[in-house]
Amino acid sequence: MAKKTLNLDIEKKYWIAGKAIIAGIDEAGRGPLAGPVVSAAVVFGHEHSPIKGVFDSKKISEKSREILYDKIIEQAKAVGIGVVDNKTIDEINILNATYKAMRMAIGKTRVSVDFILVDGRPLKNSILPQEAIISGDSKCYSIAAASIVAKVYRDRLMFSYDKIFPQYGLAKHKGYGTREHCEAIEKFGASPIHRISFQKVAGFDLNIIKITNHRTLGAIGENHAAFYLYNHGYEIVERNFHFSTFGEIDIIAMKSNVLVFVEVKTIRDPFFGAPELKVDEAKQQQIFQIAEAFLAGNNFEDHECRFDVIAITIENNSFKINHIEDAFQL
Repeated sequence: MAKKTLNLDIEKKYWIAGKAIIAGIDEAGRGPLAGPVVSAAVVFGHEHSPIKGVFDSKKISEKSREILYDKIIEQAKAVGIGVVDNKTIDEINILNATYKAMRMAIGKTRVSVDFILVDGRPLKNSILPQEAIISGDSKCYSIAAASIVAKVYRDRLMFSYDKIFPQYGLAKHKGYGTREHCEAIEKFGASPIHRISFQKVAGFDLNIIKITNHRTLGAIGENHAAFYLYNHGYEIVERNFHFSTFGEIDIIAMKSNVLVFVEVKTIRDPFFGAPELKVDEAKQQQIFQIAEAFLAGNNFEDHECRFDVIAITIENNSFKINHIEDAFQL
């Protein structure tokens, strides 16, 4: 835990002045090259006893942040979290996206906040009175709590994205511009969660039309298919599970306790038939044998299983996705 624990002196000053519901606000993820920016708003009641160790999230270990996160969620009067994705960041810039995430976080507290304490610069266009505190996450208890909530929530998102896009190492660097991450962007191009407007990513946005290598095109299609599944409520269990000489299953996912083995087919020109037609009986049998190997080595005996196909057709410079559930049975 952090050596210093903050108190509620700043909050008490405003409580005495008649501000009954005060939200501390902070963000995580302004600097990374990938993923969303996340803001948290945390409200504590007047009777709250400060949680030992709450301090600037950057100065607390990952393990301690996880422990404190659970305590804050349990003991706070209200917590709101705002998430603004990379596409919006590219459209309105990171500063405005941060402000948007903060406003979302306040709204999601579901309480009538009447004063806000903000880390750093003031929240632009706020209808609520506020105090902006430079280095507020190391001076103000509510802001520090918000910094921990925002950081842990975003880190957990990046762990999820790491399963979708394993080639970038997102679980390790959380999307920040490390040497490893930049090299991966150069090698694989930008993924659907990269911030194209950021200097280190600009220029690596993939022009699908110019890609002629079928293997590269297939890998990009699989990334988009995995992201599609994630956005539709699937947990990505594994990517590219390989078994002996039988080959691999592109995506293994989970939803509603159903284990789904997904074959992804990406084509540029549908003239020779829809992509799903390439999953013929021989391919189906191959997928079934690989799935059996996966089940034998993992504890999924109590799960229903299903075989899906995601057929992707490239139109102009975008992907048209057709998700065929229960595409075949063996």
